[in-house]
Amino acid sequence: MTLYPNTYRILRRHWLYRFVGFLGGILLLYAPFALFTRLILFITKSPLTPDAHRICMRMPIQWLAQPWMYTTMLEQPVYLFSVLVLPVLALFTGPLFCGWICPAGGMTEYLIRLVPPRFQIDLGGKLNPAPVRYGFLVGMMVTSFVGGNVCCSFCNFAHAQNIISAVFGNFIGISYWASFLVISFVLWFVVLGLFTKGGRGWCNLLCPAGAWMGLFHANAPEIGVGRSVKVDASKCTNCGTCISTCSSWAISRQNGSAQVNLHMCNTCMDCIQVCSQEAIAYTRYSRHVVKSQQTTPEISNLPVYVAVVNDD
Repeated sequence: MTLYPNTYRILRRHWLYRFVGFLGGILLLYAPFALFTRLILFITKSPLTPDAHRICMRMPIQWLAQPWMYTTMLEQPVYLFSVLVLPVLALFTGPLFCGWICPAGGMTEYLIRLVPPRFQIDLGGKLNPAPVRYGFLVGMMVTSFVGGNVCCSFCNFAHAQNIISAVFGNFIGISYWASFLVISFVLWFVVLGLFTKGGRGWCNLLCPAGAWMGLFHANAPEIGVGRSVKVDASKCTNCGTCISTCSSWAISRQNGSAQVNLHMCNTCMDCIQVCSQEAIAYTRYSRHVVKSQQTTPEISNLPVYVAVVNDD
């Protein structure tokens, strides 16, 4: 990716803003801080331990296939965060949590900048991640319904908590890893993290919380609500800079311009910063939103949306 110096300076400033957001996510959700978690547990008078495991990104979603667990979610409202609060926010604002707050995704996205590009696996444009992502979500729910449980073994949110705890001198979390937890850690942090372009391979393929939010975000145009990243096709020169910049593999060339797949976009807005034509904007939906036709075999039948940008 080649950027003009001024554009790169703008992007670095944008990365700094997002980095501050990820640090805020650690303070709000992760022990030993977990300020938001502590507040919710205090309000609900819950005896649960305030750490990232309480704001669970997987179990409540898995419990959607287990009606007998609904009582647990209602008794401990903190579990509604991933299954209800974040999807509703994604419906109206896009999955800003993924692109601006989630430390587990931000950790590998930022650390990969220390790895030379020649060592990074570039899956963008070669793999449509949406079917894999939704397939994992459905598989996790189905296995739970028949008695299986894979959510905790595939929890990068918990892995990130263990790393942060170790930084602050608490090594309990990394002292009792089973063999499969080690495998999932290597897959998240090394293979799909530090050595996959963008650093978010795990987020794009194996994160049920991201898939759950993406499902709400992608269907927002159907009811005409919310905001998202959109491309003005009349301004786009199809240069591909935004595609190279996108860590969520959400942008592709279609019908002569770049298009954003809302099933994958994490609303990080990096693409907006690098577009020299100002063809990309984060704006609300209008009645002009149209559903584009799929033109290439490598793109799935999942809908991709493009809109003429209205000045807000």
